[in-house]
Amino acid sequence: MNITVKLTAALLTIGLLAGCAGPNQRAYQDYTLCSALGGAVGGAAVGAAASGGSGAVGGAAVGAMLALLLCPTDEAQAEEVAAEKMMCEHEPVPGALLDANGCAMDSDNDGVVDGIDMCANTPAGVTVDDVGCPIDSDRDGVADYKDLCPNTPEGVIVDQDGCPIAGETILSLNDVHFEFDKATLTPEAQSTLDEAVDALLNSDEVVEVRVEGHTDSIGTEAYNQNLSQRRAESVVDYLTSKGVNGNNLIPVGMGENHPIANNETDAGRALNRRVDFVVNP
Repeated sequence: MNITVKLTAALLTIGLLAGCAGPNQRAYQDYTLCSALGGAVGGAAVGAAASGGSGAVGGAAVGAMLALLLCPTDEAQAEEVAAEKMMCEHEPVPGALLDANGCAMDSDNDGVVDGIDMCANTPAGVTVDDVGCPIDSDRDGVADYKDLCPNTPEGVIVDQDGCPIAGETILSLNDVHFEFDKATLTPEAQSTLDEAVDALLNSDEVVEVRVEGHTDSIGTEAYNQNLSQRRAESVVDYLTSKGVNGNNLIPVGMGENHPIANNETDAGRALNRRVDFVVNP
């Protein structure tokens, strides 16, 4: 009988300690309980073996100590959980600034990590380029998310809203030809004006544009003034037919008074016969 008891107690002790120290040890949320059970079983085992109370007490102490050694502590569990959780949202790359866990930081959450991000504190939701700067599609110096006049022609000076400054020439077209002594656009002129349509479509709701018609110096000044006005109106009519908002297009005849080249040569006069698109004050 004693042999059976002893064997049973020994097996219980081994089983309990294996359970505390085994792969399922996390099931033991209270490690004090684990050690207490170890002490109880250890005490029973030794007590049974020694057939005495003093043996049980000693066995309980030994069992409890073994259980505490084998059962994981709160600190060990915390370190294990921390190791598992230390997954970087942003993997370190050359040049990136790292946090205390060795993970790359992205302070403005734009997808470009600190240290590489050339435009810190980008507003949430703004599309950025490879170095973390807001996209500026028309390259006018004003980012798309703030640009009220997108697709401004390259080289045009703009204000803080990305719109051309009053008096700035948006486009100047020299190849807008008309039938002789008329305001009728030639097919070649229509093709040239098509180049202006896209630029004007992207700004016609917020920018008022003067369509200025210019002539060379052949003919009287009064005649050229009238002719340039009719030609400017013809240009506006054509652009409106292409979908540009005619309410923000103002035809203005400039006559021969604003040459950009010498009217004494054929080449110079050709340059002076032009149409300018100017932001209205």
